[in-house]
Amino acid sequence: MRLLPILFVLTSLPSLAIAEDDDLDTRMMRATVKIMHDDSTATGFLLFATNPDQFLLVTAAHVLEKTPGESTTVVFRAQQSEGSYQKLPTKLAIRQAGMPLWTKHPTDDVAVIGVTPPANADLPRVSVELLASDDLLRKHKVHPGEALSSLGYPHRNEASDAGFPILRRGAIGTFPLIPTAKTRTFYFSGNTFEGDSGGPVYLTRPSHDPARPGEVNLILGLVSGQMFLDEEAKMVYGTTKFRHRLGLAIIVHASLIRETIDRRSADLKK
Repeated sequence: MRLLPILFVLTSLPSLAIAEDDDLDTRMMRATVKIMHDDSTATGFLLFATNPDQFLLVTAAHVLEKTPGESTTVVFRAQQSEGSYQKLPTKLAIRQAGMPLWTKHPTDDVAVIGVTPPANADLPRVSVELLASDDLLRKHKVHPGEALSSLGYPHRNEASDAGFPILRRGAIGTFPLIPTAKTRTFYFSGNTFEGDSGGPVYLTRPSHDPARPGEVNLILGLVSGQMFLDEEAKMVYGTTKFRHRLGLAIIVHASLIRETIDRRSADLKK
C-alpha cells in the first residue's frame, strides 16, 4: 500500500442601503462573485483601484486559463429591497482573437481583469490597499493559528437564492509567512472544494497593539488549490485507489495579487 500526497487544483456601484463602513465580512460577501461556464464554476472577488477609478476582478489564473472561448459569466447582484436581491449574470470578455484579456502573475496562480459591473450592481468599494503586504503582516503580527475567513461557491453551492458566497473559517497553518516573495503560498487549515478557486481569504480582528487600537482588516490571499492524500491498495486482481481530503487549502499571498495589479497597470501604460 502506498500513500501519495498530491495537490489538486480547484476548478470546477455601491448599494444605497448598506453603508460602506460595514464590517469586512459583509463587504467581502458583497464583493465576491460566482464565475460560471458550461462545465465549471469558480469564485472571484472585486477590488476597487484608483488612478483610474476601476473595478478589478481577481481570481485564480487557472480559472480563466481553463475556461474555453472568448467569454465567461460573472454573477453580480442587485438589491431590490432589504434582504431581497436579484442575480445579474453578466458576460465578461476574457479573450480577443484568442488572446487573453486578463493579466497573469508571471509565476503564480493569480489573474486580474478589469470589469464594468452593471449600473445597479450591489458592490462595495473594497480597496486594493487591503491587500496584505509583508510590512502589514509584520505590523499586525499575523501568525500561525490566526483565525481567517474564506468565501466561495463549493460545488456550485450558494449561501442563498440571492447568489451570495458561503463563508467558512479556518486558521493559518503555515510558518513562516514572510518574506512572501520566498514563501509564495501558505496553508489555510479548513475545508475547501471544487468551485472555491479564486475566492478571497481575509483577516478581521481587533488590533493586538494598545498603541494602535481598532480593527485589523486585511485580505491575505486567494484560494488556489487543496491538498489530498491518494491511497493505493494493490490486490491480486486489480488496484483500488482512494482519495482523502486533508482539510488544507493552498492560498496565494496577497502580495502576489498586488504585483499582478501593478503589472496590469504598467502594461496599460505602454
